[in-house]
Amino acid sequence: MATATAPAARWRNDRLFYSAMGVLIAGLAVAGFARSYYLSPWFDTPAGTPEITVLLHLHGAACTAWLALMVVQPLLIAGKKRKLHRRLGWAGLGVAVTMVVLGNVAAVAAMHVGFINLGDPLVFYAVPFFAINSFAVAAFFAFLWRERAETHKRLILLSNVGLLNAAIARLPFEPIMAGAPFTFTFLPNVVTLAGIFYDWKTRGRVHRVWIWGGLAMLASQIVMFPVMGSAAWRSFAAAMAGLWPA
Repeated sequence: MATATAPAARWRNDRLFYSAMGVLIAGLAVAGFARSYYLSPWFDTPAGTPEITVLLHLHGAACTAWLALMVVQPLLIAGKKRKLHRRLGWAGLGVAVTMVVLGNVAAVAAMHVGFINLGDPLVFYAVPFFAINSFAVAAFFAFLWRERAETHKRLILLSNVGLLNAAIARLPFEPIMAGAPFTFTFLPNVVTLAGIFYDWKTRGRVHRVWIWGGLAMLASQIVMFPVMGSAAWRSFAAAMAGLWPA
């Protein structure tokens, strides 16, 4: 009986974990952007908040759609609505591609307003560039391996490590600002740590997504710091800025 019920218990635990993580990630992102975007009519605009252009509204809409899918998709699996989950997955692919394109364009455009109060815009451009494109890599493999459920769901969760730095940077907590940019760069790795801890507790081993994918995410964050101050990076950033009208 114990062996017969173990898969069912694991399935229920997985549904609870991935559903809860989706809600937590969405909640954190909304909290981070509440004052500057989602609830901006009811808050004083934080210092350094850029003008919300059409481009930023489109980017925000794509990111919001992704966050909604992060909540809905695990719940559909929990409700055993796999066909609808797969159909929405194709919509999720479109949302992810849109996010990557608009996110990169928005980051280039932001260099012309100096990433307000964030220092040299050519240097700071590395922060959104590495974040957006690390999300893109994880999301690409998640969709490529969508038939491998154990790998797919972990990669989808891992991809959010590349998204949460912007939300964390906007949380109104002094320790985060005091430790910036290291705090908002590395704190999103809590998602990876949660996945590692959950796998270890429920399976007694850690899935390779958390090992290799988590290490790749961490490596991209570490490499970003020496890269962003290099002459080669400044030349690349200046060339990208030249693609967008000042």
